[in-house]
Amino acid sequence: MTEPEPKTIAELIDAFGGATEFARIIDKIPSTASEMKRSGSIRVAYWPKIIAAAAERGISGVSSETLMQMHLDNEEV
Repeated sequence: MTEPEPKTIAELIDAFGGATEFARIIDKIPSTASEMKRSGSIRVAYWPKIIAAAAERGISGVSSETLMQMHLDNEEV
């Protein structure tokens, strides 16, 4: 069974296995990833690493467009 495509920053980070694994991908400490999850925001500078890592891991639906939409949706909350 395939996992659903992440629709929020929190879902995205969880799709990678949580904050610790996500932090490894972006070369930061886990607390940085935890703060991204809490705030619902990821700096654009990290997006290329995230998109590439998602492709490598088979996490579907992760692109610059979907990351942008996640941020826009977070602003509406």
